Formats: sequence, C-alpha cells, structure tokens
Amino acid sequence: MDEQNNQGNSKLENKIVLTGVIILVASLCAAGGWIKQTQNQIRANSEQQAQLYQKELEQLHNQINEVNSYYLAEANRINAEESREPLDPDYLADQLYRLDNSTDEYKRNKLTFYCLQGFLINGTNALPAVKNLLIDGHNFDLDIKRIYSSRTLRQEIIALLVSMKNRAAADLLSQLLPVAQDAAEMRRLCEALLSISDGYRSYCIKAAREMYNQLASEKAKDSEIKSLRSILIEFLQDKEFATDLLEQKVWCKDNGDVDDNLFIISYKILKDSIIPYCCEGVHYQQEHHKEIEPNFLYIARNHITHPQSAEIIQICLTNSIYPSYPYECIIGLTLDKSFRSNAGFYDYEVSIERGDIESDAIDPEVIQKANDRLLFLDTIAPQYANDEQMTRVIELVRSNLRHTASTDPNKGVWKTDESTQQAMRDLIMKLSQQYIEIRKSKNLE
Repeated sequence: MDEQNNQGNSKLENKIVLTGVIILVASLCAAGGWIKQTQNQIRANSEQQAQLYQKELEQLHNQINEVNSYYLAEANRINAEESREPLDPDYLADQLYRLDNSTDEYKRNKLTFYCLQGFLINGTNALPAVKNLLIDGHNFDLDIKRIYSSRTLRQEIIALLVSMKNRAAADLLSQLLPVAQDAAEMRRLCEALLSISDGYRSYCIKAAREMYNQLASEKAKDSEIKSLRSILIEFLQDKEFATDLLEQKVWCKDNGDVDDNLFIISYKILKDSIIPYCCEGVHYQQEHHKEIEPNFLYIARNHITHPQSAEIIQICLTNSIYPSYPYECIIGLTLDKSFRSNAGFYDYEVSIERGDIESDAIDPEVIQKANDRLLFLDTIAPQYANDEQMTRVIELVRSNLRHTASTDPNKGVWKTDESTQQAMRDLIMKLSQQYIEIRKSKNLE
C-alpha cells in the first residue's frame, strides 16, 4: 500500500513539474514573440523615419535646385536683355535700383542676394557701382526670417565691404563714416576700418565726434549719446574728447548727482590724470548733500599718492550719513583678496576692492602699493585717536598691509586672532543695526 502511495505521489510530482515546464516554455515563447514584435515595430519606425528624412532631404535638394535654376534663369535673362555679362557690376546695381519695398518680398530677397553675390565675385571691380548705391541712399528692407532678423540693403552692402577686407573696400567704408545712420553703424564701420589699418583712427574719431556733437545739439536719446561716448572713449581711445567732456562738466546733473558712467569709462584711458575732475565731482556732490559715488573713492585709493586723492578719501570718510561708511573706506585699503573672511567679516559684504593677490604673494608692484597705503594710514590715524573702534579697524588694516608689504618668502597667509575677529563681528552687527534704523527713519525700507 505504501509503495502504491509513493508511486501516486511521484506521478503527481511529475505532473506538477511537467506543468511548470509547459508554463515556462509558454512564457518564454510569449516573451520571444513580444520581443520579436517590438523589434519589428522598432524596425518599422526606423524605416518610417528614414523615409521621412529622405523625403525632407529630397525637398531640400529640390529647393536648392530651384534657387540655382532661378539664378541661372536670371543670368540668361540678363544676357538676353543686355549685351553685358550677367555679373556686370553696373547692371547688378541697375537691378537693385529697380527694387524697393513694394516689390514682392520673395523676388526682392532672391534678386538682392544674387546681386550681392555678383558684387562679391567681382571684388574691387564692383566698388564704383556699390559706391553709387550708397551715395544715392538707395535702400529697402530684407527679411530672411530663417537666417536672421530684418535687415536692409545698406546693411548688407556694408557687410559685403567688411567681408572683402582689403584697402580699396576700406577706403569706401571710410567715406561712409560722415553719413553713418546711427551709433551702431558708426561702431561697425570703425571696427571694420581699424581691423584693416590703425591709420583710419583719425577719420573714425573725426566722424564720431561730429555725430556726437550733432546728437547733443539735437538733444537726442541719452542711449545714443552714451553709445557715441563709448565709441570715442572706450573703443577709439580719444583722450582729448574725454578730457573736453570733463572740462565742460558734462558729468553734472541738475539734482546734484554726477554721470558716473562718464567717469568710469574716462578713467580707463586717463588713469590718474582724471583725479582732479573726480575731486571736483566729490565737492559737487558734497555741496548738494549727496552720497559720494563709490567710484571716486575707488580711483583715489588706486592712486593714493596723488595730492588730491587724500582730499577725496577724507571727504568720503566724513560725508556719509551711514555709520558703516567710514569703516568701509578704511577696510577698502587692503590689497588682500582673502581679507574679509580672514578678518572675521563672514556675514557682511563690506565695500572692498579685493585685489588679485593672495596674502602670501610677493609682488614688487603690490608691495609698493601696500607701503603707499600704509603711509596714508599714518597720516589719518591721529584724527581717530579717541575713537576706539576706528583705531581698532585701522590697526587691523595696517597689520594686513604690513604683511602684504613684507618680502619674507615664508610669511605665509595673513590671518588675525580670534579675539580680533570677534570684535570685528560685534562691530559689524552694531553697524548693521544702525544702518537698518537709519533707512527706516528715512522711509527707505
């Protein structure tokens, strides 16, 4: 009986195993079918994408062939109408004279670029015809949205001349300077000419000055006038023009403020010779009870040995309504870019022109600057002899500058002690609270 039972159990187990195997095989078959179907679908999608790409490629080729056919037909038409060659510059110019904004846009665009391409192929031989177009002022709009935003025939001709990059084209561009349409075109012409030869600089300066004077007399948009200033001062490096503007007090504003931008861009080329004008600007703001522009202080600190720099800094130390400003004036004397973090000013962005040096660097020029600033600190320290907080800040900056001025190759990185850092943090918190209270009292929040 037991043997029969065992045999029955064995058969049952075999059936179960067989059933499992059958299910497994069926699952594998189903999975294989699904994978095959997925592969077929992917292959079909790939073929569909390839067919779509091929169709678009054929359309593109057709469009290119259409344009080429148009150019060829245009050349044949020109040959049929005239005895001259299809790319004769005078005839190409004649074609452009017949176009204007009323012409169909598609035709206008295609014919214009055909003519421009013809000018480019002719090179310098096309310049007389191009010159006549520019002198006559013939112009119309071009709008190739797929390539760039709206432009004009004049802009394209100028771009064509720029691309030639030869003296003959540059000479023609130089003749456009007196009739430049706006500041943007003036800059483009100047950049193109100076890229060929610096000999054009005087022509560029003369034309830009004339445009500036005209805009100023017409009281044109401030943005256009500032653009011309930038071209003359920053790009053309016209020191005489910058000095004239400062002499004429163009920087004065009726409300007692100054045109800070004029001082900034002029400083780049005038360097320390701008300091007398900065001093004048500081006195102007002081008379009108205005906060002194930070750039005046920045320039004075950069040239601290200039006789009038000390005067500027002294006014900045005493002229602000904010208690923190005198401390910021002193802290800004440091040349160490890590000074703020190493002095304990972790949570307060003090006004400081951090240099490009690490405090362990040795650089003769920086060492000289540090010594010059130390001498300045020696001259102003006595006036704060009874001000414990200012004396502490002066000593902190003096310690940092002495470290910077040291020529010891093993001087390491400057860092003050923890008690001084804590004292500075306490001072900053106090000044920050005073700053908030002043702003609230003046309804500046």
